[in-house]
Amino acid sequence: MSDTEFAKTKLGIPPLAGLATYEEAARVGFGVDENVERMRRLNYVEARLYEISAAFINPTPEWEIKGALSLHLYLDGEHSLALRERVAELRRPPLFLDEAPDDKLAALMDETIRAHGTVEFLAGVFGVIRPALLAAYEAHLAAVNPVFDFPTSRFMRQAVSEEAQMLDWGRQALAAVTQTAEASETASAWQAHLSAYLAAAGGISGRDEVPIALIIPAPRALGEFVADVDPKRDARSGDIYNFHYRANDVYSDTAADFDERNLALMYKRFHEMDVPEMMASIVLQTKGKPWEYYRDMGRQLWDEARHSMMGEVWFAKYNVDWSRYPNHVGWSMHLNLDRTPLERHVILYYIEQSLMNGKTGKREEWRIAQQANDPLATYFQDFDWADEVLHAQIGRRWLKPDLGTVKDILDKAGEIIGRPTPSLDSRRLLAPQVDWWPRYVQDILGRPSTSVAGSDNPVIPKFQTIASG
Repeated sequence: MSDTEFAKTKLGIPPLAGLATYEEAARVGFGVDENVERMRRLNYVEARLYEISAAFINPTPEWEIKGALSLHLYLDGEHSLALRERVAELRRPPLFLDEAPDDKLAALMDETIRAHGTVEFLAGVFGVIRPALLAAYEAHLAAVNPVFDFPTSRFMRQAVSEEAQMLDWGRQALAAVTQTAEASETASAWQAHLSAYLAAAGGISGRDEVPIALIIPAPRALGEFVADVDPKRDARSGDIYNFHYRANDVYSDTAADFDERNLALMYKRFHEMDVPEMMASIVLQTKGKPWEYYRDMGRQLWDEARHSMMGEVWFAKYNVDWSRYPNHVGWSMHLNLDRTPLERHVILYYIEQSLMNGKTGKREEWRIAQQANDPLATYFQDFDWADEVLHAQIGRRWLKPDLGTVKDILDKAGEIIGRPTPSLDSRRLLAPQVDWWPRYVQDILGRPSTSVAGSDNPVIPKFQTIASG
């Protein structure tokens, strides 16, 4: 019976929940085994892209790329978790998903993470890997039954949309950094290098025909990959080792007026890019956790990047040239180089937990923005406050199994804070420790600063002075 003939026997209401016609629903799509095998490969690429984004947040100096990678890491973590959960629903335990499906796909991703510099990184990920990943998702979506494999179809639609958005950003970014002939040649050469490895793997799905005459370039991946976790910034961040930073002191200075305290808050928000830089090193160097850990940490990392964007948007609204003021990397650099991944997470939680204090923490920051009569800053602080409550929960969830009670974690933080800070001590010698706060206030508010808080601290006398949050 055709759809037209069958329509005579029903009420004119769309059948099958509106997901498909009878003809479409009668199409045999990927079975369970085919679904699982393909999703295993998709998951492997997503998990490796999560790692690659984390690996390039610190060594990539361009501010905009750091922000985008924070989003992409989060989305890749979400996609990987969704794939793992769907595989577990298809009669297969997801434990094997932590292993590479085959050596050739592993070789492709091992080469991708060996990119040298911004141009190669963008060319590899957005010129080769993500286009192939998007195509694999689109092919998978087209091949599954929209009714009887609805959970897979639903996820694939979401993944296609988000991968397309990431790829669109990446192509624009790649075009922006390949304006010269030299950069264009570098990008083309690296894309050709990775394209050969992709072809050898049979594409993301592993089902593509491998060219008979394919020549594989000599690999760069000849040893264990070691990420560079020493934060880099481009010239717009100024003297990144000028650690004279008064925003944390000024926003809590009750002697200052609310306009200046709010100004300090907006710089604090902008400055928070150092949290993704620090968290990237945690997820890179922490091995063997359940994937839910990496998803949660990816969510927090992206939230912190969004907090930085709050300051960036506020500056844009009021035509503030943020490149006029040093944006140091002391906090992320010191923790990445002087502390273990677990110790970094302890310090992060210590800060998040301290911000739950209603008199001095996030509630107070929101109140300051409100008292300054700044609707945009108040809006930002409202969501910043909500995010930090979640982040404190994430810290407790993953630190308590390793360290015990909240008191144990906070006691551990106190011990970590009291240790020497060799990276800070050496890097502060590389730049004059200049107090730029008065100029910042004069530029934006058009009058002298009303606060002296922190003005006599040219060499960071305490850990909290460089803490983000």
